[in-house]
Amino acid sequence: MKKFLALHLSIFSIALFMGLILQHEWYLAKSKSIFVELAPVDPRSILQGDYMVLNYQLHFAGVDAAESTVNPASSNISIQDFKDQSEIMSYVRLDVQRRVIRTSFDPRLLQVYPASSSKLLLKNPRNTFEALYPAANSFMFAEGLEPCYRNAKFAELKVKDNGKALLVDLADSQLKPLNCERRKSWRQGS
Repeated sequence: MKKFLALHLSIFSIALFMGLILQHEWYLAKSKSIFVELAPVDPRSILQGDYMVLNYQLHFAGVDAAESTVNPASSNISIQDFKDQSEIMSYVRLDVQRRVIRTSFDPRLLQVYPASSSKLLLKNPRNTFEALYPAANSFMFAEGLEPCYRNAKFAELKVKDNGKALLVDLADSQLKPLNCERRKSWRQGS
């Protein structure tokens, strides 16, 4: 039996990793894409190499006093509502190209704009309104690809029905994927 323990563990490990890969592939195939505007910053870390801090422009809605009806995008959320919550559900309104044009914490946004709205789960690492982000807050890339990634204007996120988002790619101002890795072969130094 001891002889086969290593074999059983390796088969279990392979099956586990294959299951995780298939789950993520299903996630990518079945989820809807949305685009979030970026204001990226390009730092460099000695240990990590080149990476981009993704400052998501979520266009949080304020109270619109000019509207006579109830504004579904406005919210009465306070800073205390953010305390000790690792994730906060938000609701985003999308334009025709599926870009985020407004973010709210009021679920009525889904009822008022059912065809052009979606849930978006925001991560809350520092218990502050300013630190909220939907998926990864940084994007690492190979050395030498920084000039290509400077053209990043949008982050493409795949979002499940429950609001969980996965960063898929960075896109230019026309929402076309940058594909920097395919344009430049950094392994060959060109």
